[in-house]
Amino acid sequence: MKRSVSLIRMAAVALSIMMPVACASGARSDFGLSAREQAVVVGFPDVRFAIEDAASAEILRAGLEGGVPRGADAHFDVIALSGGGANGAFTTGLITGWTERGDRPDFEVVTGVSTGALAAPFVFLGPEYDDRLREAFLGGQARNLLQGRGLQAFFGSGLFKADPLRDLIAHYVDAPLLEAIAAEHRKGRVLLVATTNLDLERGMLWNMGEIAAIGGPDALKLFRDVLQASASIPGAFPPVMITAQVRDPTDPSQKPFEEMHVDGGVLNPFVALPQLLWTWTDDGQILNQGRIWVVVNGKAAPVMRVTSDSAPEVVSRALNASLSANLRANLTANRVFAERNGLEFRVAAIPAAFAGGDSLDFSPEAMQATYDLGRTLMAQDKAWSKGWEEDASALLSEPN
Repeated sequence: MKRSVSLIRMAAVALSIMMPVACASGARSDFGLSAREQAVVVGFPDVRFAIEDAASAEILRAGLEGGVPRGADAHFDVIALSGGGANGAFTTGLITGWTERGDRPDFEVVTGVSTGALAAPFVFLGPEYDDRLREAFLGGQARNLLQGRGLQAFFGSGLFKADPLRDLIAHYVDAPLLEAIAAEHRKGRVLLVATTNLDLERGMLWNMGEIAAIGGPDALKLFRDVLQASASIPGAFPPVMITAQVRDPTDPSQKPFEEMHVDGGVLNPFVALPQLLWTWTDDGQILNQGRIWVVVNGKAAPVMRVTSDSAPEVVSRALNASLSANLRANLTANRVFAERNGLEFRVAAIPAAFAGGDSLDFSPEAMQATYDLGRTLMAQDKAWSKGWEEDASALLSEPN
């Protein structure tokens, strides 16, 4: 299985290199290009914002200064779930183990990126949805995600079919789930999912609770579209097109156009706080007794191994190194913010010594092993550290 996964990764790298010259079928309209930064989703004008947008950050800061919700435990808890493909089973094991321990917080804010986005709705809704979370990742349907498109892969934008991922999301995300999310949203709790808008080269945060609160078939479709986009690895899965229009009262036509959204992890491995809030200082102690929990569905510490002297391996290894460095930089920036403002900051990541952890290995055996790892680390109170530097590898060999 490891060999087949390596071949899949190399094929994806080769496809991404060849894609620009493969064909010209990917042409799209440039209507409204100059005003797309102010574009809104048709029918859903206020459900998202750019992660790096200064105006949006100011609105968020004003909202925090107006007071933050707190649950029965009196803490303001944010949990951020990272990308990581099949390693989303790690989140599932951690959350299940946390529930079983009996001290799981009532998270006021839940954010998800890529595979973390798929888990986020269930984590948001609490322990009653642990079974559905576990089934979504361990029920066997995930093993069918990597269905190749054959030669058609060279005439499109993805190596694998989009339908299996779409079907997986549709199976577990239904109207009753949205109603439950909407109810929690009205209590002041927040569910956010990140995508990457390739047209703008910007990360977008979607207020999934607001989408759910609007309700109806269109809201359900958009909710699913955002989850699919957040989990669509560029070159592996086709991007998701979301219909938007320029918010311009002087333009009577308001002609719609399609935005291209892909994996949120392209720009943001996780989102605990939007980037422009990293420099904010909480002078009023609004976030007093706040806690930030980051779940890394992968290995945060550098992993040493000899790199083969071949083009696909060198490209793949370099890309992985770049993404890992971005992850560690984000962890450090969020930790500095937390320390400056008196918040607790904790990170859970797959230990470097763990034999598994291949993000493209969706076999039930591999995902079960990753799930068991998360659950065991939580049960033994060994899951959390203060940063990626405190790798938990040594803990794997310690007696219980």
